[in-house]
Amino acid sequence: MRIVIIGNGIAGNTAALRVRELNPRAEVIILSEEPFPLYSACVLTDYLGHEIDRERVFVKRLADYSKRGIKVLFGQKATALDIWEREVLLETENVAYDRLIIATGSEPILPPIGGVDNRGIFIFKSITDADEVSQHDGKRAVVVGSGPIGIQVAIALKRRGYRVTLIELLDHILPHTFDQYPASLLQNVLEEQGIKVLTDERVVRFLGSGSVEAVVTNKRRIKSDLVVLAVGARPRVSLAQQAGIEIGRLGGIKIDDHMLTSAANIYACGDCAQVKDRITGEDSLSLLWHNAWQQGERAGSNAAGIPRVYPGSLDIRVFNIFNTPAVSIGKNLVGLEQDSVEVIERHLKGGYYRLLVSWGRLAGVQSIGWIRDMGILLNTMQRKDELKGLEGMQSRLVPATVGWRCKLIGPLRGPFFP
Repeated sequence: MRIVIIGNGIAGNTAALRVRELNPRAEVIILSEEPFPLYSACVLTDYLGHEIDRERVFVKRLADYSKRGIKVLFGQKATALDIWEREVLLETENVAYDRLIIATGSEPILPPIGGVDNRGIFIFKSITDADEVSQHDGKRAVVVGSGPIGIQVAIALKRRGYRVTLIELLDHILPHTFDQYPASLLQNVLEEQGIKVLTDERVVRFLGSGSVEAVVTNKRRIKSDLVVLAVGARPRVSLAQQAGIEIGRLGGIKIDDHMLTSAANIYACGDCAQVKDRITGEDSLSLLWHNAWQQGERAGSNAAGIPRVYPGSLDIRVFNIFNTPAVSIGKNLVGLEQDSVEVIERHLKGGYYRLLVSWGRLAGVQSIGWIRDMGILLNTMQRKDELKGLEGMQSRLVPATVGWRCKLIGPLRGPFFP
């Protein structure tokens, strides 16, 4: 049996290893448009900020694949799928398969802004992007978008000596990860370290004659010789879509709980797949390393003939913002039915907690400067424990040593929700 995997990220690599473990006689082939072995996109900003050298970005070497009996075709783009003949069409050859795993990842969104083609304007998704930004010589940087990538790029550029401005279209940074008040605490940390943060502001044009010279928003003009666009990413699904494989309503490849697509013998995993959220049961796109790893493990098992159910994605994001730890687990208010949400929060010595309870169950955790209870909270969320009142919340979630005496705000009421 030949199992072909399109994509050399963590999902594809995990799937390949799982197939090899469960079916040693299967032929496993990884196809990748990039010429590199597996690397961690999570540490690209550490490389950009001179915290690690380039070599440490890589998780594998080319020799590691052959040692595990995995064949690789790197630097070749898959141009089409023939699901009837069971072939992947590459630029130079066709590769037949018995079972196929699509792990094509995601692609950055390029906003349609005038002047975006000027030199000095970059996206930040791959090691090639990180190389290009690292090699740029400049003094003033603007980062457009304050999601996790935008925040970490801004910090890395500040460490490189740039004068950095961070621009966010919505009313607070990390808008899909933290609620407005905890986000304001993190914004204070960024600003204390010299990063200028502009929220509720829209970029309308990039100025320059060949190279970027300024960023124009709806409120001001900012001099800049470097711009990084970090406005988000979307599933990379063109191959599947052109082959007639069903795409979900959120734009990812639709799969069942065994990672199987609408096409026979074709699985999908990682950023390209639309999955279920473990907390809400709703359709979800979760472009995170740990979810991609778990999906790859399930896809590999099922492709190898060992049935495994994927339990759903769970968003866990961990940040280190100038030595201030911040954690977000599950949903924030944007992702919940607000009429059902109770907000419990408390400032601790050197830290802050916010818990979101929806329909009697813990649905979200946001923590800044305090991470010691994350295991308890995560387990409570995964088990979907029913929480009956504040007294039950205290006894179930937080050890007595914390001294948790927080205020139950209720559905969007309280000092931070006028």
